[in-house]
Amino acid sequence: MSAAIALRAPGREITILERSALAREIGATISLQPNASRILQSVWGVDSMLEARGTVDHGFRIFNTDGAMINSVPLLDKQEYGGQRVMYHRQDLHSCLIRAATSEDRQGAPVTIRTSARVTSCDYTKGSVVLDNGEEITADLMLVYSRAHPVRVFANHDFGN
Repeated sequence: MSAAIALRAPGREITILERSALAREIGATISLQPNASRILQSVWGVDSMLEARGTVDHGFRIFNTDGAMINSVPLLDKQEYGGQRVMYHRQDLHSCLIRAATSEDRQGAPVTIRTSARVTSCDYTKGSVVLDNGEEITADLMLVYSRAHPVRVFANHDFGN
């Protein structure tokens, strides 16, 4: 979702092929480090603290089995990054990013999100993917991510550099 927000610009069509139905996001919490929080707010104009109900993470406390605190690890403000370390409920942050990606009020066309779109194969030479329903999709630039594989980028266009 964040890559789609970052790539939005006039003249670009961005489509996300999401395997899940997006009915619910899996997991409980997610944290953004200070540089990511700064980009979200300052560069993309997403007020994640308000929209996704983020909480600044001031540190960790470690307790033993008797409930006594045995260690404390403070997280100081990281002013050199221009942001805070922020904790979110995963579903709140994901919903906030979906709103930013699909908003009509941002530069470039809103992102299209196709849910239940399971990619079964990628052809890096053609710049295409095939979905489980047999549909083939070709694009100038594709970012392919799966839990089993790292992000892969391939281009079906000469961008000049």
